[in-house]
Amino acid sequence: MTGRRTPRLGVFSTCRRIIAWYLSCWRQAIARDLQFRTQTVLVAVGSLAEVGVALVPALVVAHVARDTTGWDTSGAMVVVGLFTIATALLDATLAPNLARLDSAVREGDLDLLLVRPIPAFIAATSRWIRPAELTRILPGAGLVLAALSFDERTVSFGAAASCGALLLIGVLCWALFWINASLLSFWWSSADPVQNIVGGLRDAGQYPKAAFRGSASVVFTAAIPATLLGAIPSASLLGEPLGTTWLLCGLITAVGSAVTAAHWHLALRRYDSASS
Repeated sequence: MTGRRTPRLGVFSTCRRIIAWYLSCWRQAIARDLQFRTQTVLVAVGSLAEVGVALVPALVVAHVARDTTGWDTSGAMVVVGLFTIATALLDATLAPNLARLDSAVREGDLDLLLVRPIPAFIAATSRWIRPAELTRILPGAGLVLAALSFDERTVSFGAAASCGALLLIGVLCWALFWINASLLSFWWSSADPVQNIVGGLRDAGQYPKAAFRGSASVVFTAAIPATLLGAIPSASLLGEPLGTTWLLCGLITAVGSAVTAAHWHLALRRYDSASS
């Protein structure tokens, strides 16, 4: 297929073009959600129910493991609250794009992205946005604040900043994992079931560290970074020693980024254009 390569521009020109394009995507998405206000309200109400459902098993795990790990009810609430914030960010920005990737590959719609002046990888993973999903941040943050006030904990600015940074790193690491799983659409005739599997694995992030011991802790941090969506950021917020966590997070991010870049280039080589 001709036209797969976008014209080479300067770094600053390319960055300005991408930022302007992404802001226009947000404007269109917000305008679209404002036309369907009822759906936005339903998403907000549904988020409250989701937080409640997610909280029950986390509280059970924290209660059972309390004597051996020290995790309590407030700690479990913080994990679920941070997990809700992280998944809201992912579902608002990444989920609608990866849900469409399989059909775009099979039906040839990816051709339209390959000829755009925006890098195809960014266009394929960022152009669709669901702002209504961000309403879930409010109950998530409320749950964290309620847990801290209930337990009368005093959180330092450093602990809060560390928690926020780890949460953003966790969102990035999970995004890389999710993208690599979705890129299997280039190799399989249909990768739709992969989204359900990734969703099930992601739910592990709503449990406190007490649920992960031994090899499970390594797997769900390094290979499947679900604990970075809740358990590890909450440990930082609650003042637990992190040890080599920062080094591990940097390593996971670097390796994940390199693997994703290589996987994307290999996938494009395998892609059979609808116009070829």
